[in-house]
Amino acid sequence: MPRAIDDDRRVGAAAPSRPRGNPTVNTMTDCPTFIDLRALAGAGAALDGTDPFDAVRPVAVSAGECEVFFIDLPAGHGTATEARGDTWLFALSGAVVFESMGADLTLAEGESCGAPRGTSFGWRTDAPATLLAMRYPGGNAGMAPGIVAIPNDAPLSPSNPPALDVLLSDVPACRSNNLFVSADAVFKCGIWDSTPYQRVPIFFHHSELMHLLEGSVSFVDKAGRAATFHKGDTFIIEQGAECSWDSQVKVAKIYAYYKPAA
Repeated sequence: MPRAIDDDRRVGAAAPSRPRGNPTVNTMTDCPTFIDLRALAGAGAALDGTDPFDAVRPVAVSAGECEVFFIDLPAGHGTATEARGDTWLFALSGAVVFESMGADLTLAEGESCGAPRGTSFGWRTDAPATLLAMRYPGGNAGMAPGIVAIPNDAPLSPSNPPALDVLLSDVPACRSNNLFVSADAVFKCGIWDSTPYQRVPIFFHHSELMHLLEGSVSFVDKAGRAATFHKGDTFIIEQGAECSWDSQVKVAKIYAYYKPAA
């Protein structure tokens, strides 16, 4: 698990509001940073018969136009429609089966998928489960409706490494696969891996939510807060953060990434 992060929280930070939702999970620090999302999930909320995809738990993080929230599913089944935007869904705990367009997709714990705007789907669980979601409400409908699989073992192609002027190590070999992309290409979700590298702190014009599939990485932010995340950890780097990167081993991750158009 990551080392403790400074717990100086700013109360009352803005968060996406949803009708009949649960109280917002306040995480905002005195400056944008990295946030351990798994540590914030808790035991989930009692839903008392409300629609779990309506009674979400928003998380107050700086993620640009995107909303980040938890969805607590009871054992059972139901239906929902993603009408508010393009949404990445990650099985933080438990498993869930989605049915859409006549096909089933099972998300085991630690797996993810995408639900484009306008997707109607059924869901079912054998036991309570918690989903972590990142929704991009901007842009226009572009992807065809239907649940989009984001396999953890998806084939990867070479991708751009960090710029030479920020590296403190040899240039790493990076690979990625954008499997779920908004119509305006500012919201991308997929799989990435890289050989070890170190870089100086950079300013994050974007926000990136990550789940580590392999390896570990250490960060230090502008305020001096430090954390190391390991395989199985789930966290977000907030838009506006300024932090370093230090990976001593190969790292593989699932990502949901928002970067505003230049």
